[in-house]
Amino acid sequence: MKSSIKLNTETFGQGKSLCLIHGWGAQNSVWREWAQTHLAPHFEVTLIELPGFGGSPKIELQAGEDLNQAWLDAVADVLPTKTYLLGWSLGGLIALQLAERYPQHIKSLICLASTPSFVQTENWKWGVSPELMGDFIKTLGLDSLALLSRFWKLQLQGSDGARQLIKHFTTQMKNRRMPSFIGLLQGLELLRDIDMRKNLASIQQPTLWLLGENDPLVPQEIVKLLPEMQPNSQVEIIQGAAHVPFFSHPEQTAQKVNAFLLGGTHG
Repeated sequence: MKSSIKLNTETFGQGKSLCLIHGWGAQNSVWREWAQTHLAPHFEVTLIELPGFGGSPKIELQAGEDLNQAWLDAVADVLPTKTYLLGWSLGGLIALQLAERYPQHIKSLICLASTPSFVQTENWKWGVSPELMGDFIKTLGLDSLALLSRFWKLQLQGSDGARQLIKHFTTQMKNRRMPSFIGLLQGLELLRDIDMRKNLASIQQPTLWLLGENDPLVPQEIVKLLPEMQPNSQVEIIQGAAHVPFFSHPEQTAQKVNAFLLGGTHG
């Protein structure tokens, strides 16, 4: 479906297409240097900025319009055809849905520091608490910059060298364009509401779940569950990493991404 907005993208490198979708509170610049250094020598890399983040316009929902569908339409509109797809965190939830809906366009899938459902429910304890998500949404309305700073720090807690990484990461992010309030709110609502657990088995593309050993947002316990929920998948752990492995462990993360995409028969 054609989207009413045009998302911001950038493309570099040579080779088969690899598309990257960032997480909540971020933008293309968060992993541009990493992608240029480690991925562009092997792939034509396309970075997509989600609605309301970076240079992408926000989505003003019309009456009766579905938020999740509007975001999917916007991303699908700029998605390269016949591409590998890597989604980080919230981007992983978007990537899962795109892989399910457009199997002819997406050859294989990597979910980086992501999960099929970010929030705990009665029968899913491997996520953040509903109370924490509610607190994030409430705080966003009071002080969005304070919430972003809190989230940037949270993502790196538990990582090797966390203190220095947090200082470096926070400085970088504060020097970049602030996301729009609408983009931040919509992103939190999607993190709260998207649940892909029952859909995983229908995703036929080879899938790599690439998780940080000490991720405060994605519990280690899901490592055993994912291959049962999605038979055509594998799980790799980046030792010592938290929720931003490409920032804290750039070489290790890239090695696992490249090994999966270049070492298999993924088209």
